[in-house]
Amino acid sequence: MEHVKNQDYFLKSTAICSFLGALTTVLLIFLPNPDAPDFETRSSLYDNGLYLGKLWILFIHPQVNILASLGVAYLLFKKYPLQIVFGTLFLLVWAYTEMAQQSLLIDTLNQIWRPGYVEADNEVSKNMFETLINAANGISDSQYFLVIYGFGLGSLFYGLALVQESGLGKWIGIALLFIGILSLSSFARYYLGVTSLNEIVNWSYKWIYTYLQPLVRIAIGVWILMEIKKRYNTTT
Repeated sequence: MEHVKNQDYFLKSTAICSFLGALTTVLLIFLPNPDAPDFETRSSLYDNGLYLGKLWILFIHPQVNILASLGVAYLLFKKYPLQIVFGTLFLLVWAYTEMAQQSLLIDTLNQIWRPGYVEADNEVSKNMFETLINAANGISDSQYFLVIYGFGLGSLFYGLALVQESGLGKWIGIALLFIGILSLSSFARYYLGVTSLNEIVNWSYKWIYTYLQPLVRIAIGVWILMEIKKRYNTTT
């Protein structure tokens, strides 16, 4: 009985993480970005609370969502081992890489390189920091390569598992299949040169993904709680 209670505590915690993931998603989508159209204004962002706040939210975002996905994995692993193992692997790639990306931006870029550029008192130092700041963009983009790839495949595999469930689980699966395909389509246009996808991908992100992703996070939390209740009913 104690074993079952511990399992329920774990699953409830992952459901809470999914709700927190919905919150971080909403904040990331709807909080405005600071106006920084050129290099000089972007160099001063290290002192901008809104900009830094979004970076910290982006750092926390994959942590709560990977924990939520572990709740799904725990419930579905025995039924769909291939989809869950593959999906968890790719979601771990996404979560770790996005955390590493944000740590680069929070620490190296905005605590060292940008302040160094602004405070530089000679041309040599200024040019050095400018080169480092420009390099950070390339490093961050190469990390985004893994972020969107891992998130796309992870969502797709979890969708392939959940779509075989009934009720709410099936609808979550359909939504995750859409999100996975959309993410991989975005990967294809950015990194494989499939520019023909630009219009439909941009439209889907603007009018569907923006609202679907937070709803999916909430739905996953609700589904986990429903599964706990179902398990409780079968053991009493």
